[in-house]
Amino acid sequence: MKKTVLFLSCFAVVAFGRVIVVPDSVATIQAGLGAAQSGDTVLVKPGTYTENIVWPSRDGIKLYSLAGPDSTVISGGGSARVISIWSGASRATEIRGFEISGGKASSGAGILAQGSPTIAGNRIKSNVCSGGSDFGGGIFCAYQASPLIADNEISDNFCTDSATWNYGGGIYLDMGSSAEIRGNYIAANTCSEGYWNYGAGIFCALGSAALIYQNEVYGNETSDGDRGHGAGICVELQARAFIFSNIIWNNTCYCPLWNYGGGISVEGTAAIINNTFENNSCQNGTWNYGGGIYIDAGDSALVKNNIITQGIAASGGGIYNAGYLLNSYNDVVHNHGGDYYGCSPGPGDISAEPLFTEGAHGLFYLSQIAAGQAQNSPCLDAGDTLLATTPLNLDSLLRTWTTRTDSIIDMAQLDMGYHYPGGILLGVADGRQTPDASRVTPDAWPTPFRTSVTLALSQKEKEGVRVSIFDAQGRIVADFTGKDSNHVVWNAGSLPAGVYCYRITASSATYTGRVVKLD
Repeated sequence: MKKTVLFLSCFAVVAFGRVIVVPDSVATIQAGLGAAQSGDTVLVKPGTYTENIVWPSRDGIKLYSLAGPDSTVISGGGSARVISIWSGASRATEIRGFEISGGKASSGAGILAQGSPTIAGNRIKSNVCSGGSDFGGGIFCAYQASPLIADNEISDNFCTDSATWNYGGGIYLDMGSSAEIRGNYIAANTCSEGYWNYGAGIFCALGSAALIYQNEVYGNETSDGDRGHGAGICVELQARAFIFSNIIWNNTCYCPLWNYGGGISVEGTAAIINNTFENNSCQNGTWNYGGGIYIDAGDSALVKNNIITQGIAASGGGIYNAGYLLNSYNDVVHNHGGDYYGCSPGPGDISAEPLFTEGAHGLFYLSQIAAGQAQNSPCLDAGDTLLATTPLNLDSLLRTWTTRTDSIIDMAQLDMGYHYPGGILLGVADGRQTPDASRVTPDAWPTPFRTSVTLALSQKEKEGVRVSIFDAQGRIVADFTGKDSNHVVWNAGSLPAGVYCYRITASSATYTGRVVKLD
């Protein structure tokens, strides 16, 4: 199924320093970063920029594209890493709105993330780790790094070499690192040809810690070589991962000998909660264990409130347990090679057709009479209260998200499986369906602007519109109405230069986006 990603360029953090425009102010992105001070924005106009960027030793620089990843490409030229980020970076250092592609390195071919930067709203694709021990085709999170990786498409990246190790085709977390990985589309990444091919989607290395939620992990593969573990996500020895509310499907371990954990392989410690697994597989090898989830000997996992279906393995198409498993309130059904191996159904576990139905943002909503379907899914109100507040207040989050096609949030007993986020999606659209017209950003001119900016709507709005403009803290800096028009004008007055988010609410659609004000 072809997937389309919606990147809405509304930024949660707004810079109020200088705006350096590439190529108007300086010719290259590297030169723009070199001229920037903390709090400045380097704003890049559409085009393809072939550069191998080394971030300056200054925190708080924002690197934004003007028009998004469809038209703004940073290419590594097929010969070196695309971007290396400084080790002193905090979340105030940001990269947003680019295609980052054509990188080649033995680690972090797309991005080497040192420190704790924000990497959001990008398309990170077609980068290759090759030439040694190959780690992190898309993003390499370095030792003790703690980045926010949010609302990106991370796809078609490779760790491929006949050398010993190929780990983390999409994302690699190094020893001692941690990362918040939220709302990404992690798809069609590959680890292949090595003796060990682990974590084609995400690899969590020895001693790392990961918070992984609201992602779609789709179609990643380990292949060739000898062994492949965790095609979707691999949690390595002594690593810890909190894997909550993700869609994990069509991931495949396809190596000639050992294939463990098509969806997730746990060789450390993991909490796996309220995810939906479908059609993950371990095939082609001599030993093929754990189509959905594999738990290695001596290691442990909490598996709760998940839907695990259509997995494929010689043993444990649903769950294969060789370690310590605490499982409850899951729907484990229709898995080839058995729903369970080395374990049995726990309290509240069921085995029933989940009755998925397609909705606005994906394929894995639950059929519900109240939302207009003919019958209720057996997963409805079948989950258990989580009572976890660290690192996320899970019950509160799930009750602002939904499994209903009509987007009404869940207020009663928790459902099993993945919950789609409520409200307007400001990043990657879950399910990667063709974006709804109401999500499309209208044209704005001039961009950037100095005094006022005009926002065009898709049609004349006779009922009127409401326009809200937000600053860095989410405070409204302008709020006004208009009527009988196919455009609105915002006069920014004496507000400082920077990037502003807007929301336009009309009778026929809701628009979100951002505009850039110059000095």
